[in-house]
Amino acid sequence: MDCPQEPPQQPSPEASPSPILHPKQLAIPLPLTPHTTLHMQITTLDTSNLIFLTSTDPSSSASLSALGSFVYAMPNRLQPSDPLCTALCSQNGSIEFANRVAKILARRTEKPTYVGSSVVFGNPTVEEEMARVRAVVDEVLKIVHGERKG
Repeated sequence: MDCPQEPPQQPSPEASPSPILHPKQLAIPLPLTPHTTLHMQITTLDTSNLIFLTSTDPSSSASLSALGSFVYAMPNRLQPSDPLCTALCSQNGSIEFANRVAKILARRTEKPTYVGSSVVFGNPTVEEEMARVRAVVDEVLKIVHGERKG
């Protein structure tokens, strides 16, 4: 007598992190920096966020762009206002911006966040740096929270 076989179990959607269809790509003009565009690729997973950032301006050469920095930040359950962050790959000039963006996004989304950044600004003023970080965070949060289609 043969026992009826159960159909194979399909993995539940909660069991594996799946991206929202495709990574979202967008470009925004950088505040306080004429003719400079910030390019973003944002992938939102169930368990984390993955963001890549780079910038272009008319004077830059695509052949001279470097890989940049890659950092990982995660929410800190003991001190929610101070996310944990570590550099997986660092390059002078882009590491501080990547760290700031990753920490803010990890805290605001309450999910681990990977940020790759080849954005190098030289010596920006405090106001310029804050405006750039705010612009990136605002655009990423719009996509993560589903407010921006694209």
